[in-house]
Amino acid sequence: MRIQLFEFIDETIALFNSKQAAYEYVEGRVTSVLSSLFSEKDDNVVLIRSRIKNPDSLREKLIRNRFYQEYPDPMDTLAHLTDIVGITMECRFIRNEAQLYHKLFQCFREKSGNDFVCIKDENCYLNLKMPQPQIQRNGFTIYRMDGYYMFNNERVNFELQIKSLVHNFWSEIEHEVVYKNPDFIVYDMFNRDMLGAIRDNLDVVDRQLEIMYNEISLESRNAQIGMDEQGFKVFVASSINELVNRKMKESLGFATDFRKCAASIAQYIYVRDFVGGDHNQIRMLDYLELLNDLNGSPIDFSISLIMEQPYQHRNPFCHITGGFMQSKLNDDFQWHVFFMMIFLLRCGSNIEDFDDYIQVYYRLVIQPSWLKHAFTSLSEKEAFEVRNRLEEMMADAIVSHNTIQMVYEETMYRLMNCFETLVTQVENQYASIDDFRKDETKISSRLSMQVHEIFAK
Repeated sequence: MRIQLFEFIDETIALFNSKQAAYEYVEGRVTSVLSSLFSEKDDNVVLIRSRIKNPDSLREKLIRNRFYQEYPDPMDTLAHLTDIVGITMECRFIRNEAQLYHKLFQCFREKSGNDFVCIKDENCYLNLKMPQPQIQRNGFTIYRMDGYYMFNNERVNFELQIKSLVHNFWSEIEHEVVYKNPDFIVYDMFNRDMLGAIRDNLDVVDRQLEIMYNEISLESRNAQIGMDEQGFKVFVASSINELVNRKMKESLGFATDFRKCAASIAQYIYVRDFVGGDHNQIRMLDYLELLNDLNGSPIDFSISLIMEQPYQHRNPFCHITGGFMQSKLNDDFQWHVFFMMIFLLRCGSNIEDFDDYIQVYYRLVIQPSWLKHAFTSLSEKEAFEVRNRLEEMMADAIVSHNTIQMVYEETMYRLMNCFETLVTQVENQYASIDDFRKDETKISSRLSMQVHEIFAK
């Protein structure tokens, strides 16, 4: 003879099954209403999911929560079951959960007691006076509200949850790993701590994803139809980095981090061929075709780079930085790959392409068009001497660090600001060439310290 508990469960399940049509109708109506309320683009609603509790889950809940003791009548039991229909509003990020919850107050108006009726469907009610967010059994918070829908003069309960992508992902993990594993309780404290750590990490991931999403959204809003020059610069950097990684693995069996160097080469191409240039769209197509050709061509990074002649330049900054870079072509692998890619992307001889890059580097760090207007209080000869000496100091300070970091975009930008500050200070402090010559060593030492701080960041 079966115990009375299972007789109660069978009766409740039978009654539950007989009401499936009503539950399906309510599920569709509530989902439709919420979809219409949160259809605006700025609501960050990714998806509205719904489900009707299945008989097996109901059977388990009746036993676990001891419904048979509190509500012995099946009708009374279903009336107190708050999640017959489950609705989940899935949003992008954790902070969107609170935003969506507060927007519910604009979509439901207070009627009586804890009931708030939907402004678009007077049969749909939510209890918006429940404290939010609620604390779950696992100790974590959740935005969860009880609601009901009136259908044929009968109240059908539903539960509304608001979850971000990572919190929804977490719920799935917890459900499968914890609640469906009866042996888990043996390691309860250990695994509780581990799961808590995982949850914390997911919160960090959520913030990183939100930052990335906002950045992408900003770029999308600012983008023009087609690819503009700035967008092309990003594309070239990504393409060069991908090309180097692939070809390095093919020729050497490994790859190194080339992202910042790729960005620097893209910056060089951008300044060289696109700033103030004509027919930029045609130039873009030429580079796209070249990158495509390089993808299909063998590139061996183990082969030495040959320069047709030693690099020399009458400008002190170009001469010093160029001489340093040439000495590193086959001595330092990062410099080797850097200039191999520049030589592949340019159409001249190696020495011509090398000189072209050095001069662009000079323009980016020194800003010669700006510098020529400094020291106008001195004679032309004296001003030329001071400018050359400051350029020489700057070049010496840069190459003394013996690192490819000197060509990174952010480093060049800081070096440019540093040199501009130096020139302004010297111009304001020294009224004569003799005063400047007297303090050259002191000026050079101070500049070296400032450049050291840039490379130390």
